[in-house]
Amino acid sequence: MSVRVLSVSKMPFNVQVWIEDRDDGRFNVYIDKKLITPEGAHALERIFNTTVTGWQRLDDTFVRNTIAAVTG
Repeated sequence: MSVRVLSVSKMPFNVQVWIEDRDDGRFNVYIDKKLITPEGAHALERIFNTTVTGWQRLDDTFVRNTIAAVTG
C-alpha cells in the first residue's frame, strides 16, 4: 500500500478532502488547496507512507455501519 497526497483546486460540490482507494493498492488523497500547501501535502504524504504498513482494509459492512452510525 502507498499513499499519494495532492493539493488541488476546484474540487466539485465544495468537497474539501477526497480519498480514492485504488484497485492497485494505492490511496490518493486530494485536499483543497485552501486547506494545505503543496509542501504540507508532501509532508503529509511522507507521514502517511511511514505508517501505512500498519494499516488494514476493513470490509464494506463494517465501513457502511460506521458511516451510518456517524451520519445518522
